[in-house]
Amino acid sequence: MRVLVAEDDAASKLLLRTMLTKWGYEVAVATDGLAARDALFADDAPRLAILDWMMPGMDGPQVCRAVRKRDGQNYTYVILLTAKSSKQDMVEGMESGADDYLTKPFDPSELRVRIRAGERLLDLHSELLSMRESLVRQATHDTLTGLPNRLLFADRLSQSLAHARRYKHSLAVMFLDLDRFKLINDSLGHGAGDELLKQVAERLKGRLKDADTVARMGGDEFTIILTGVSSVSEVAEAARAVSSALADVFWVENREIFASASLGISIYPGHGDDAETLVRNADAAMYQAKENGGNTFLVYAESFNSRAVERMTLDNNLRRAVEGEEFELHYQPQVDLFTGQTLGAEALIRWRCPNVGLIAPTDFIPLAEENGLIWPISGWVLRTACAQRKAWHDAGLPPFQVSVNISPRVFVQQDLLSSVTQALEETGLPGELLNVEITESALMHNVESASALLGKLKDLGVKISLDDFGTGYSSLAQLKHYPFDSVKIDQSFIKDIAVNPDDAAITGAIIAMGHSLKLTVVAEGVETLEQLRFLQKLGCDQMQGYFVSRPVPADGFPELLSQTYPAAPLRMAA
Repeated sequence: MRVLVAEDDAASKLLLRTMLTKWGYEVAVATDGLAARDALFADDAPRLAILDWMMPGMDGPQVCRAVRKRDGQNYTYVILLTAKSSKQDMVEGMESGADDYLTKPFDPSELRVRIRAGERLLDLHSELLSMRESLVRQATHDTLTGLPNRLLFADRLSQSLAHARRYKHSLAVMFLDLDRFKLINDSLGHGAGDELLKQVAERLKGRLKDADTVARMGGDEFTIILTGVSSVSEVAEAARAVSSALADVFWVENREIFASASLGISIYPGHGDDAETLVRNADAAMYQAKENGGNTFLVYAESFNSRAVERMTLDNNLRRAVEGEEFELHYQPQVDLFTGQTLGAEALIRWRCPNVGLIAPTDFIPLAEENGLIWPISGWVLRTACAQRKAWHDAGLPPFQVSVNISPRVFVQQDLLSSVTQALEETGLPGELLNVEITESALMHNVESASALLGKLKDLGVKISLDDFGTGYSSLAQLKHYPFDSVKIDQSFIKDIAVNPDDAAITGAIIAMGHSLKLTVVAEGVETLEQLRFLQKLGCDQMQGYFVSRPVPADGFPELLSQTYPAAPLRMAA
């Protein structure tokens, strides 16, 4: 530790310097009050000072008062050394800001004890400062990523706005939300999710200017302040840079993870004059970007706010719908491509909202996936479909399977085996009359656990289909790891199969490889006779789509079974 000795008497100064050096301290010397003040105002000022009361230029108490007015420097422990010994002198010295008071002549051992007491106090002061800094950082920074949190972001945005108003500059606010982050969190665990968030934070920081701010608002949401922007094109370029930063593969727990984000942008002053409005409008633009499919950015438009209100209203209504079971199932037949025989029926949920009417699943299932309502909704679909199929079975309808879609979030997080077992037991439906449809995204992270779960479902007699094949990252070769009974070709490949050689080639390859794995191949979204004939030439087994029938309510499905259509048209097509 460095100790300042401020003493104009040469003998006293030499004595103090000799003792302190012997005790292991580094000693700095000042011969008057002005030199002592300057030494204590330096960047490397000593942490402890021994000041003589009577000195030229400034006396000891005056130096103390000056030191206590410093800003932004470490605390200095001050011992006043003087021949004055009255209580009044002692009070005056302590009121000037001194920490201790020692009269001349002094006992060296007493001085050493006083210095050690000062060291302990300085250590305690440093600990308190460190704790304070830590508490301030915890209050203003995200503990996971180290980025500014919501509180500090709001403060910096307010400062940036004040600067922009004063100098008539523009600034932009970006609101960023990772796409499909919940699926990563659910399938790989929160530890992997946290690691991904930390890597995302590092990449975002690396793409911004020093004057800009990136903050984590919570969950997988980040906000960015771009200062001094001159045009919308400049902001768009920054948004593209952010998207590009996330495009490269992430490595999390020795796994490749591909991430993307939806970005919403608002620009001051055109999209708001205050922080709250700018953030709200950027958030609205982000949600619109997500609804457009994600992995893109949008600049705010006034229409987005009305959509945000609609979204909030939809969320509230959906929660009431779950409580009141305002849902119903429609059934779409799956038929043999050559005989026209109905071999299955896919149960498709509809929401009959009292205020709106019938709402398609594409308009509310993504929201249910996001807000967690997918679990009670999925349970209701499973129980209702099993009960309806059992009712048809008891009514003597021909044998066919009822198919139920399983959400990726439900598959990876909820006890699906228990849910299926309970539904079969409660309804009395034989397991072989139930088919569960799993999408690729539910299987992509843990082959062993997914395969084991599907195997246990097979033990119940349940059939298993891979749904929407071709839209994910898996390959047909990976199907051998799972006990699938069938694979469903996504309708995006069927739409232009008769006119697009690439779609035809992909579909043909899926059918051939599916058959090599002894899987039944089902084409989704068949709407025309031309598509049907093409699929027959490729050897596809079954189909589903509007060419056969739109999804119909439960009471209308038995009529489809009794009709000769679509068997006759299919035979004619063959």
